[in-house]
Amino acid sequence: MIAVWCLGSILLPGQQHESQRRIDEATLAFQQGKTAEVEQKLRPVLEANPSDLRALVLMGAVLDTEQRYTDADVYYQRALKIAPGSAQLLNNAANHYLASGDRARARELYLKALVLDPQHPNANLQLARMSVEDKRGRAALGYLSHLGDKDGGHPVVLELRARALSLAGQCSDATAVVKQLEGQPAGDWRIHFSAGAVYASCKFYAKAEASFSRALDVDPRNFDILYNLGLAALNAGHFDRAASVFETALNERPEEVDCLYQLSHAYLRLERKVDAAAMLARAGKLATGRADILLLLAQVSAQLEFYQDAAATYDRYLKLKPGDDVARRERGFARANNGQFKTALPDLAAYVQKHPRDAVGCYELATAEAYVDRGKALQSLNRALALDPGLVPARYTRAELNIEEGRPAASVDDFRILLGKEPGNYYFLVGLGQAYLALDSPNEAAPVLKRAVDVAPTATSALAVYLKVLEKLGRHQEAAAVQSRLTQSRPPAAAPRPRAGLIEYLSLPPAEQRARYLANLRKSVAADPADFQWRIRLGRELFSDGKNVEALDVFREIKTAASDSDVLRRCGEVLLAFEQYAPARQYLESAIAAAPAASEIRLDLATAVFHLEGAGPALAELDKIPEPDRRGDYYLLRAQLLDSLDKIPEAADSLNRGMQAAPTRASLYFQAASFLLKHQLRQEALALLEQANRIIPDSRELLLAHWVTMTLAHRDIDARKLLERIQTRWPEWDRPYLLNGILLELQLKPLEARQALETAIALGADTPEAYYYQALSITQSAPDDPEAAERAISRALALTAKDPYIHLLAGKISLARKDYPTAIQHLITATQLQPALVPARYALRTADHAMGDEQKAAAELQEIKRIGEQAAGDQNQASMEDFLFTVRPPI
Repeated sequence: MIAVWCLGSILLPGQQHESQRRIDEATLAFQQGKTAEVEQKLRPVLEANPSDLRALVLMGAVLDTEQRYTDADVYYQRALKIAPGSAQLLNNAANHYLASGDRARARELYLKALVLDPQHPNANLQLARMSVEDKRGRAALGYLSHLGDKDGGHPVVLELRARALSLAGQCSDATAVVKQLEGQPAGDWRIHFSAGAVYASCKFYAKAEASFSRALDVDPRNFDILYNLGLAALNAGHFDRAASVFETALNERPEEVDCLYQLSHAYLRLERKVDAAAMLARAGKLATGRADILLLLAQVSAQLEFYQDAAATYDRYLKLKPGDDVARRERGFARANNGQFKTALPDLAAYVQKHPRDAVGCYELATAEAYVDRGKALQSLNRALALDPGLVPARYTRAELNIEEGRPAASVDDFRILLGKEPGNYYFLVGLGQAYLALDSPNEAAPVLKRAVDVAPTATSALAVYLKVLEKLGRHQEAAAVQSRLTQSRPPAAAPRPRAGLIEYLSLPPAEQRARYLANLRKSVAADPADFQWRIRLGRELFSDGKNVEALDVFREIKTAASDSDVLRRCGEVLLAFEQYAPARQYLESAIAAAPAASEIRLDLATAVFHLEGAGPALAELDKIPEPDRRGDYYLLRAQLLDSLDKIPEAADSLNRGMQAAPTRASLYFQAASFLLKHQLRQEALALLEQANRIIPDSRELLLAHWVTMTLAHRDIDARKLLERIQTRWPEWDRPYLLNGILLELQLKPLEARQALETAIALGADTPEAYYYQALSITQSAPDDPEAAERAISRALALTAKDPYIHLLAGKISLARKDYPTAIQHLITATQLQPALVPARYALRTADHAMGDEQKAAAELQEIKRIGEQAAGDQNQASMEDFLFTVRPPI
């Protein structure tokens, strides 16, 4: 606010009146935003009286409004010389310097204003804001304490108080203020954003995530909200959601370095290391001087075994942070793994000399020394294990070196200790077998190596050592069988494991990246057959590419080799996800046999049995779960099974118990909502999906189900907002467009439906339903374009030949084109698939009439009458809820 002063030079009464009139007019013009007029009125006043304080301050304010800060500075300086003891003038001048970017000068003047007026509202407020920005919470609280009750309840003040309390470590008080802030009337997204910031400062990350989510609902494309929501989700341990949110934020600002960096952290927590490396490589190009990005990229490159790239990236990092000893050590370790032992040793030796009690440093030094001086390497390994007896890589390396150095007895104890921790580890089993063989103890070696071969049936190293042992024991028939397996299992020569080329890989087109990724997975499986994670990952990726036969072969190999319950369970989960119910059942039954108390496995097994044998056997399997282990997921699955058996009251009771127990599986929420919608319980379905989206936040499938349910419940405004939010968050996802197109078609809006469906198809929706509804919308919106409808229905038929409605529509389209033989063929197929499909028989009767076959037309009419007399069921197509919940739910 511009204050009014009576100071100035003495004027004659007439002159004084004229000047004040001009200043009053200028003030009014300023309030109306007419800055040019203000200047015009003030200049004569200041020419006549250069010391008129009101005119000086008003001119400074006008120039500030126009961001002409240098010009304004002259007027404030003159005003301060005239009235240096005015708190209001000091405050106004401080506002000017704050706006112009001179924060230090602004702070100085605000402090001077408070000396004169300790309760000055704006000076206290601005100093509190500055203190919060500088992370000085207690200082901010001191300034805020000078504000009166009237100002203290303003949302801006509440926000500053909450942030100041959180900075001061007074988080319970900060939370109380946040609740007061969020209870303010007419709040906007900024209030929720501020609440999120306070919660995050207090490390209440789940609450921060919830507040940022509410802010995002209001402004779904706001980058700052997205970024902070991603950080909150990442710190709350919701890594899938964090990744999704950061990806959406990058759609808004593709070159935001911090966002790329945080997304890489989310990917790493999700074990998506190659994706993390891609984000870091992008970030590194945009911010070449960011040491944190280079360090993480070097670490990820090493984890991916791109050791040459890792070492080169550590070089760049160490130019920025030459004092980081650990990074220098890891550069040496990367070089050692890449075969550069001479250049690796100086880094590693210098580190151990400086940090002699670091076990990891001693172990990594030994890896380089092993290729130069085995004696020194063993000394370093002994030192590492003395410092940390649980350092598995050091113990395994020492055991292997002792065998190679002709001291197998020394390695036996190490291998026994290792197998005590990991009894099914293929490498440890083979090593112990080799040690026994070197000690001329084939009887002890044989059972150990048999276990190794059982774990990894195609591993050449295990087979080769086992063959030697069998020959030594004179078990020639068994040896011949192993020899045959060895011949069949010998893989082609694999590339050496230390490899370079990560940056080159990231520069490849996506299709080539995919091909190389699969090739690397196959190499990893061949090089490390006992590590089942590589096989499971390869099988999953093959299923994703539609290579089901090859994927099933991969999983069959695992089934032969694996006995660990966790490995079998993970295989069963993948097979279940890709609807391979019979093999999934085999794996899950084996997993249950290995771990009978694992109730989570039995849930999956019951699901597989349901798809193979029906609800009754599945229910019997499910109810083997002991009463204490029956939680929300159990009751939701049980409700689905009971519903399939038409035991509706029991299903409803189980559903209610499941909802109260807060299940955690998205797929079961999906099916429970299906049950409720099937029985027209739309409000209950809405409540269930709202609960689901709180417990499993940001599941796009559940959000989509929520949108469909809102639509069916006629909550049109909320539904439109949610659909917009989904499409904004996941702009390349085809499913919202597909379902919206189907919904619009069912609502008899064919033009809008066609547009939505064609968008879905362009985004990748390649399903029979997409093309069926596209063809249907074309027949209704463009009946004079049967060729377009024919193309769409032909694609639907190419994807499935077992849907009577698709054949019915194909027949009608052929009728419209007067292609009667083709129409009859499609319509007969439709009636064969669903004999009581009356619309198909009417269309067939029309085609018979057109072909002049009145006898067949009459026969169709009699069949229609017979069906009508038998009341043969509903002839309507599937409803929207039926379609939504037949789409594969989230796993």
